[in-house]
Amino acid sequence: MPLNIMLGVNYYVMSYNINKVSLNYQKYNKLLSFSKKNDSILFIKGFFGLSELKIPKNIIVEIDNNNSINLYFNSNKLSTIGKILKSFYFSIIFSIYGLVFNHFVDMNIKGIGYKFELKGNNEILVYSGNSLPTNFEIPENLIILDNSNTNNFSVLGNDYVFLNNFVNKIKNIAVPNKYKEIGIFLEKRL
Repeated sequence: MPLNIMLGVNYYVMSYNINKVSLNYQKYNKLLSFSKKNDSILFIKGFFGLSELKIPKNIIVEIDNNNSINLYFNSNKLSTIGKILKSFYFSIIFSIYGLVFNHFVDMNIKGIGYKFELKGNNEILVYSGNSLPTNFEIPENLIILDNSNTNNFSVLGNDYVFLNNFVNKIKNIAVPNKYKEIGIFLEKRL
């Protein structure tokens, strides 16, 4: 079931061309909490950590005691802020999903001389056919699930964008070649 249906999204038209989108998170009120700082940053705290989102200038965010978040915007300028509103709305959804369920990326490496080596909980060595491996430090907000195999492991985190940026840096060391079946392959799970 999509998360926006589970959250209970309502759309209201108010007076003076001000519209309101309401996100009801009543099902997850024991796992989530929301707060604001200076009407510019929205903090979402969940089971798997904390996420910060910058609130766009043309959108006002209100946090209710009734387990809902309300987004107010001017409908006269909807064509100009429509993309911003949509982007902010989906950022909230992805953040909530990551903080309640977490995002997974399975990494698999194939080829002669290609392998991963996990050193403790804070370092990954990537051997990609070169004489020296490439070293990556694992950020604190990401978790590596070791599959006891030198060819694959899973990375999970609550920040979807940060997780994708990290695994794409690793993937760029050995870009996958499906014809030769070598390189680093990613499989994303939401």
